[in-house]
Amino acid sequence: MKIRFHYIWIFLISCSIARGQGQIVAQIDSLCELSYQQYGDYNYLEAIKCAEKALEISKELDYSTGQIKSEFYRIMAKQEYEPSTYNPKPIEDLIPKLQEAGLDREKARAHTFVAGIYAFFGDIEKSIENHLIALDMYEAKDDSLGLASVHNNMSLVYYDQHDYEEAFFHARKSMALEKSQGDPQRIHSSLNNLAIIFEHTGPLDSAIYYHQMALEKAYESNSPYSIGLSLSNLGNNYAIKGDLDLAEKTLLRALEIRDSLGYSRGLAYTHNRLASLYVEKEELGKAQIHAEKSLENAQSASEVKVIRMAYERLMEIAEEKGDYRAELDYLKKATQLKDSIRNESNTKGITQMKLNYEFAKQQLLDSIQNEQERRESALLFDEQLKVARNQRIIFMVSGVLFLVLAIGWWRRYKFVKKSSLIIQREKERSDKLLLNILPAKVAEELKEKGNSEARDFEEVTVIFTDFADFTKKAQHLTAKELVYELNICFKAFDLIMEEFGLEKIKTIGDAYLAAGGLNNQSNVHDVIKAAIKVKDFINQRNFDPSIPSKAKFDMRIGINTGPVVAGIVGIKKFQYDIWGDTVNTAQRMEACCGLNKINISELTYNLIKDDTELCFEHRGKVQVKGKGLLNMWYVEPKKNQLQKFQEIQMQSIK
Repeated sequence: MKIRFHYIWIFLISCSIARGQGQIVAQIDSLCELSYQQYGDYNYLEAIKCAEKALEISKELDYSTGQIKSEFYRIMAKQEYEPSTYNPKPIEDLIPKLQEAGLDREKARAHTFVAGIYAFFGDIEKSIENHLIALDMYEAKDDSLGLASVHNNMSLVYYDQHDYEEAFFHARKSMALEKSQGDPQRIHSSLNNLAIIFEHTGPLDSAIYYHQMALEKAYESNSPYSIGLSLSNLGNNYAIKGDLDLAEKTLLRALEIRDSLGYSRGLAYTHNRLASLYVEKEELGKAQIHAEKSLENAQSASEVKVIRMAYERLMEIAEEKGDYRAELDYLKKATQLKDSIRNESNTKGITQMKLNYEFAKQQLLDSIQNEQERRESALLFDEQLKVARNQRIIFMVSGVLFLVLAIGWWRRYKFVKKSSLIIQREKERSDKLLLNILPAKVAEELKEKGNSEARDFEEVTVIFTDFADFTKKAQHLTAKELVYELNICFKAFDLIMEEFGLEKIKTIGDAYLAAGGLNNQSNVHDVIKAAIKVKDFINQRNFDPSIPSKAKFDMRIGINTGPVVAGIVGIKKFQYDIWGDTVNTAQRMEACCGLNKINISELTYNLIKDDTELCFEHRGKVQVKGKGLLNMWYVEPKKNQLQKFQEIQMQSIK
């Protein structure tokens, strides 16, 4: 009887311990889920604390599943709290362990998180791949919230790639799923994504409408983070629309909320938008304060994109104040950041071309090596035949083998030759494409070093052309006709610039920007000759009776000489560009020019005034916006062939 009681007592103690362990396991699971909820509410420090507590208890209990689970949530929250530590490998290493432990939900969340990191680093292929894995897992579990989260993230990935059709598709899928669940915080996220897409596709009123709906959901969920985000986005949209007072009021409210949260990244964006607003309102003191605050918070958050934006804002303010030394300083800092961003992502295409080239080359080497191995095998086989058969059979087999090898060698030779030609053509094509985008020296520097430094030029002559009343003219042409006519003009301009050794910079709508002096092939006289030829081309078209009047344009040409900074800008579709007061003055020369005239600045005039082939008309000092009174001259060639042609035309009309 005593022995039976002893066993009963041991059984009761075991059950009590099991119940205690079950409660602890439940506590670990609750802490992990709470960590994920805090992570979703952007409270990353709290998320880290919950995950670390769960990890501590799991280690004390020697509960391996709990350790894997809590470690996953801890790494995810820590990386999101410090984006500079983004690294997909720790999570990827955990995924097999999550699967082995049967943690399917955490595995799906891991793929979603890794997809976000790859999107951040610009590896879209791996991002989409991980999103699709998570999508399959959530569909198998019929997890609506998980599906909505993946669709929401995929919407942002496609948005960053400017594939707005796919971005809309996933944003709307996410919205439908979130509405079925009724969680205002998650609905806010989907509405915010839709609004951001409309900011780029238009109409702007649709973007404002969805931002307002998102703001309502943010208030409903009582989330200060979401309220601050929506107010900041709304304020930016109001500013774009031109309602500056409402934009100011909204952005200041967003700033107040984000300041209370101490969220450096959000503060950086809102301060930047306020700086831009005050520049537009010509309140430069306030603009300066907010631009500096934007820079301070962006540096605190290690947000390179916003640091660059802050430098650009400070550059604008310096330009408005006429502080050209500070403007150039901020320009150099912004350009350096653009170069660093480009080095991380934008050179990927060129790097890929080089990798393809090296890969193809390696394939050729491998194929030759394989052929050598096959040849050695055949020779070994031949030796074995010598031992086993008589000389006649060996001779016949050797002849056949030699013929096979000869055919193989010939085919391999042709293959290698053909492959080499293909590789060479591809290399020449990529080089030609690069030279079509960039000057030769910059392209060579980019290929050799992987980046290109911005350069200062002391004397560059900038030519800026623009068509007069282009908007009115465009109303009488279809989109196809308009692009066709512009293409005719700009193709002719390109050939003229090439003829005189000028560097084409870019076109902006109906405006055309080029420069002489950036290379050793052109100077100020070449720019003047190119401008005269451009003007003659337009005049000749205008006198051509075969061209409809609605397709004829009047134009203005402005020219200025001075120092510029030149380099590569942009993250995607990068281009060679120039900056500085010289460029701005050239544009002002064009704006103050008469129809079908060439207007030059005093600096340019002093360089060409002794040219006997040119005649000048002094216009005196003309009031210029932001510059004051500037001396200007019209320049014309001494009676050229086009003028004779026009005189003949006028006589025939008479």
